[in-house]
Amino acid sequence: MDDFIILLKTKDECIVTKRKIEAFLKEHLHLELNSKSRFYPYKMGVNFCGYRIFTTHRLLRTNSKKKIKRNVKKWNKAYEKNLLDIPHTLQSLNSWLGHSSHCQSYKLQQKVLNDCHFLYFDNSSYMNEQAEKQLIDLINLPFLSTFNR
Repeated sequence: MDDFIILLKTKDECIVTKRKIEAFLKEHLHLELNSKSRFYPYKMGVNFCGYRIFTTHRLLRTNSKKKIKRNVKKWNKAYEKNLLDIPHTLQSLNSWLGHSSHCQSYKLQQKVLNDCHFLYFDNSSYMNEQAEKQLIDLINLPFLSTFNR
């Protein structure tokens, strides 16, 4: 069963609604709610789709922050050994940047990019020549050129 969230004004409404959902699922679909089904006050935020969503803002889930930091360390070690698959790494990095761009994460994004040793020459601000060449080659792959028409 997929995740869903129901927002109600009071805890009593939540209890009644949950009971109705449980009865419907059991009677008509022969399913049960996951044991993780709980009530949370809105002030804690809603943990959904990779974010913790509050009434005024969105934050990235903590596990997403930890995972990108682990990946950057892994990428840097592979780069030092000249074993880094640059196109795949850039796709992963860009995917994470796209996801994290939908919440308050500018400083984290800057830190992650600055920690990626493979994006820069040792003492300059230019993109690594090898990474740039592989990225251009990736963009020019025949199957991708059909999308650029």
